[in-house]
Amino acid sequence: MDLSTTSGCSTEIVSPAGNFEKLTFAVKYGADAVYFGGEKFNLRMQSGNFDTAEIRKAVRFCRERNVKTVFLLNSYLHEKDIAPTREYIEEIKDIGFDGIMLSDPGMLMLLKKSGIQAQFHLSTQMSTLNHLSIQFWQEMGISRIVMARETTIEEIRMIREHSGADIEVFIHGALCISYSGRCLLSRFLSGRDANQGSCSHPCRWKFSLIEEQRPGNHMDIIEYARGTEILSSKDLCLVGKVPEYVQAGVNAFKIEGRMKSLYYTANTTRIYRHAVQCAHDPELFARHLPFWQRELDLINHRPYTEDLFNEFEEKEFSGVPYIKKARFAGYVAGAGGDETEVYVKAFNPIRPGDLLEVIYPIHDGVIKDGNLRVKEIIDGETVTDMARPGTSCLLRFDVPVHEDGIFRKGL
Repeated sequence: MDLSTTSGCSTEIVSPAGNFEKLTFAVKYGADAVYFGGEKFNLRMQSGNFDTAEIRKAVRFCRERNVKTVFLLNSYLHEKDIAPTREYIEEIKDIGFDGIMLSDPGMLMLLKKSGIQAQFHLSTQMSTLNHLSIQFWQEMGISRIVMARETTIEEIRMIREHSGADIEVFIHGALCISYSGRCLLSRFLSGRDANQGSCSHPCRWKFSLIEEQRPGNHMDIIEYARGTEILSSKDLCLVGKVPEYVQAGVNAFKIEGRMKSLYYTANTTRIYRHAVQCAHDPELFARHLPFWQRELDLINHRPYTEDLFNEFEEKEFSGVPYIKKARFAGYVAGAGGDETEVYVKAFNPIRPGDLLEVIYPIHDGVIKDGNLRVKEIIDGETVTDMARPGTSCLLRFDVPVHEDGIFRKGL
């Protein structure tokens, strides 16, 4: 069996796009589809998101490059939200999305009544775990199901035997401490409703215990030096299991992380795209796996897990510190006078003499990543001692630099 295909087509990489800048790099680094939200009714209202003009621009950019767009309308609606939602759908319904992601059946009804032309995708928020649920949602007009994160590979195989629906699974990123993302803890502790797009991430907070007869007497629970995060989960990383999921019949792999960096979006996208391309060849896959694992370790993350169910199976809990091994420095924003000069948009300080790593999109299996040293920085017409965050400067390097490069610096 050719493991690079399911249902006659290559398994898609669906990448997060928290803003237009991140969307462009998701596309450049190999995304088959991108998902993003507008200013209303999606579950990442703290993300950059897109106004209506930016939505049109994003869809046009993707369509020109044969990349699909999935628009997020996946928040849950209160009664007061129905009229504004209906108005918002009218505002965006002619834009031409390939898919719309939703959670609430009420949202589905509003979309269908509007006559919008797009496929409907069901969010993981609905915790779909079996083929009967999929059949129900198909009859309601859903064409793709994002499975609950709890779904096992064996369950996916069984579902595939009974269903022709498109199956999408999360392949990488943050896991929710609540059941497949549905959570009321944020609303209880901070007044921000996770199911309305305003999660305050209380499962990442530091906690202490208080005995009820001793108010004010906080007892710290020691897990590691920085503090206690007793509800914080590890991050999902399934790169080593890509061939198994492809063979099981998964149509699309989804990367979590609209609120994460441009560097995170680009690097995870290219790694999982490359892994899917190699999935049909066990020897080739095994040869590249250490490279993929190293690259995924060089984005900021919590300790990785491959198993949502068993990440806490050990007798002693080891804690989930945030792991940072590299700093996103900037990206190539334009060509310079020769192949060793480029304009760089900086996200962290870059100084002359800095040794940086550069990563590139992986095309036809060719990995062009490398090391380079900054020789000179020019801001406008002036030689300067630093490319400051948020600025674009001309940088001269000791080796040639290619377009679409992203720079990082080891910590």
